[in-house]
Amino acid sequence: MGYKVAVVGATGNVGREMLSVLHERGFPADEVVAIASRRSLGTEVSYGDGVLKVKALEQYDFADTDIVLMSAGTSQSREYSPKRCTPRSAKRSWLKTSAAPAAASP
Repeated sequence: MGYKVAVVGATGNVGREMLSVLHERGFPADEVVAIASRRSLGTEVSYGDGVLKVKALEQYDFADTDIVLMSAGTSQSREYSPKRCTPRSAKRSWLKTSAAPAAASP
């Protein structure tokens, strides 16, 4: 089972690096969505051997998105991050991280 992953800030340096790492590491994503501000709408960013067309953050519906990686500016992150974390996704995220094994101490 793959995930639907949204990368917010996909046109910036960090966003492009996140896209690159997702592909290089073979992350199990069925769909990857590049998201940025309205001014970047339609811009193309590289993902693996292909390209993704950027969608506007202001109109994007995160309802069916499993994972959101955000690298937007401070004001955009403050405005949009709380709106994207629903009780269902927060619980799912907590369950995944709480089930992870603890790191061994040296």
